[in-house]
Amino acid sequence: MADSETRDEPPNETDDINENSDDLSALTSEVVSGVESITKTLSKLGANEPQYNWDDITDNFTVAASELKLGELVHDNIFGLFEAMSAIEMMDPKMDAGMLCNKAKKVLQFEPAVKAGLVKIKDLSPDELIGIMDELIACLVTWLDGHSLVQTVFTCLYMHNPFIIEDSCLKAFCIAMLKSCDIIKSIVNRAQVFEEEDFQSITYGFKMAAQVTETRAAGMLKEAEEEVGRKVKPLKTTLREEPNCDSELVQSQVKGYEAVLARLKFYKSFYLTLVALEKSEGSGVPTAKQLLNTALNLIEPIRKTVGLGIQPVPTADNRQGSIMGFEPLVNQRLLPPSFPRYTAIFGRHQAIDYTEAMVKRFLHICDVVNYGSLHIVIDFISEFSKKRPCVLTRSYLQLLVWQNNHLLGKAETIRDAIRAFNSPPSIAEKSSLSTNPKANDLADSFISRAARPVKSIIHALGHNRARQRDKLAHILEEFAALQDEADKVDAQLHTLLIKVEPQRQHFACFGSWVLYHTLNIMIQYLLSGFELELYSPHEYHYVFWYLDFLFGWHMTCLNRAEKLLQAQETALEQKSGRSGKKNKKKKKASEKAIQEHQGMWHLYQGMRHLCQGYLRAIEGFELQEKTRKPADKFGSEQLRFERRFLPFQAVDTPQPMYYPHYKEYSCMSKVNSSQSTDLFVMASNAFQQAKSIFEVVNNVHTEVALLLKVTKTNLVVTKLAAGGHKHDSKNPPEFDFQCHRAFPIIKLK
Repeated sequence: MADSETRDEPPNETDDINENSDDLSALTSEVVSGVESITKTLSKLGANEPQYNWDDITDNFTVAASELKLGELVHDNIFGLFEAMSAIEMMDPKMDAGMLCNKAKKVLQFEPAVKAGLVKIKDLSPDELIGIMDELIACLVTWLDGHSLVQTVFTCLYMHNPFIIEDSCLKAFCIAMLKSCDIIKSIVNRAQVFEEEDFQSITYGFKMAAQVTETRAAGMLKEAEEEVGRKVKPLKTTLREEPNCDSELVQSQVKGYEAVLARLKFYKSFYLTLVALEKSEGSGVPTAKQLLNTALNLIEPIRKTVGLGIQPVPTADNRQGSIMGFEPLVNQRLLPPSFPRYTAIFGRHQAIDYTEAMVKRFLHICDVVNYGSLHIVIDFISEFSKKRPCVLTRSYLQLLVWQNNHLLGKAETIRDAIRAFNSPPSIAEKSSLSTNPKANDLADSFISRAARPVKSIIHALGHNRARQRDKLAHILEEFAALQDEADKVDAQLHTLLIKVEPQRQHFACFGSWVLYHTLNIMIQYLLSGFELELYSPHEYHYVFWYLDFLFGWHMTCLNRAEKLLQAQETALEQKSGRSGKKNKKKKKASEKAIQEHQGMWHLYQGMRHLCQGYLRAIEGFELQEKTRKPADKFGSEQLRFERRFLPFQAVDTPQPMYYPHYKEYSCMSKVNSSQSTDLFVMASNAFQQAKSIFEVVNNVHTEVALLLKVTKTNLVVTKLAAGGHKHDSKNPPEFDFQCHRAFPIIKLK
């Protein structure tokens, strides 16, 4: 009984509390002792920390940095180009888009802004219409310059929903602008010659007025023109018939409406040009040329009246403000997938200049449909690219040149190009192999295989100048494979040819044509390095040495093509006699091709002498100890040489030149010329020979006049250097590329 009573007694809470208190006290003492131990350990570590004596290097750094020119970078093992590009200053509005915050003001969308009375949709004055139209064109060309569509065109609130606009002029202009953006996006996306820095095609779900047809959009612009004309007519009547009226006010109104009318007419022509250029197989080119000429004539009236439009008012922090209907922060969170950057909208005068240049480029590229030769078309695209055109004109040129998967829509363009270049017996006129099925199959197979590399060349030339260089390096691999196939086909066709015409041969016929384009790519790859400022002055010597080697190969290739053309001409005369109008026409065409080859041969000979002049001049400066070379710790000369010419190792013909070949040439040159004056005399002789050649072939190439100017100037400079001018100066020579982007003028300092 006592035991059960004991078990049923309630627990003693006081005892439990005392026990817990003892445990808590013990735990607290342990924590305190642990903290003291950690503190002692940290104090010991702090006592052993190294003490730094900081030095102020600001002055030394400023002096060292003063030796760098604008655009130059210092390279170090731990700070290269990648680190330099990644060293972005945070909170800089130019690179950190989030710094243009909208906390200072409330940003409204289009419909709320209209309800609040901040944006007018009717009864707009002429100066308001002019300002909005000019600002929209500026936004359009800023988009074409590589910025995001939502950060440019769609900063205009009217573009978000133009269908609620009641003013007919502004409504028609905005809808046409949306339709234009949609067509431009289609052209650029189909051509695929743009990179991230060129074009941003994402629309972020904004509607592009798809419910309005192209014809209706043009009709709306026409109706707006007529409405403005109806407003101008009574004002002009008032000026004539009411002498007591406020003539200055009426004249101002007339001038304003005429400026609006000029903009409506211009944009109608530009919009209809884009519509016409979208027609298949280039059928809209004649119409586009007429519209472009009309648009070009309207540029000057627009330029003269830019000041009539409303202008943005600068904000309190001196940033460029905005006009009615434009809100730069409305799409602040809709950033493109590229690195965030500050979008600076073009100025209005700058935008008009950009638009005028674009219209002129469109007129220029419409002429490409008049060319039928592959070689002429490639030269046309190459020359066009040197002008650094916008992404829209570059893209349309691609679509115009390559139609229905054929050059200019013609299936025989490549065959005709090979025939015109060297007339191989397998595809020549009245060839003995024309009835041989196997020979025809071999030739057809090679021509079909050549279509892809040819298209790659045209496509690469459509990219911007910086990207072209990367593309050309990869295209060399395609042409190396095509060269191997050409050699095999030539060998098989030669076996078939000697059975019917033992005196003729087919070796290196297709191969010479492939070699011609391969050499063009290699030369363009090297010359683009000068244009992009990739080479340092200490690298010029081996770059010009390699160019000299390539120009020599080009001359040999053209000699081979000329002999093949002459052999074909002789074979035709033997088969069909010397009489007949048809044979005379063929002979005349053959003679024209031979003359073109001879002209190009002399041009390359002149450029080879030009390279030799640079080589001798640079060697002379090296003997005078005027050339500065980097230390070996930044990479040896051999390493830099191999990197510069690495893409050429994919090609078997011409055989790659390696660093030992260059060193052998350099050693021989130093042995043969022990004095700098001798080298400058040799340089002046080389420039003299180049000058004599360029004066003869002045009409063959568009850049020969520039080359002639460079050659004449360098001739004078090297003669002065040979006479001892600036001999005692230790300043390195300056290479000025302002006249020509690849061949500089030498200046003594």
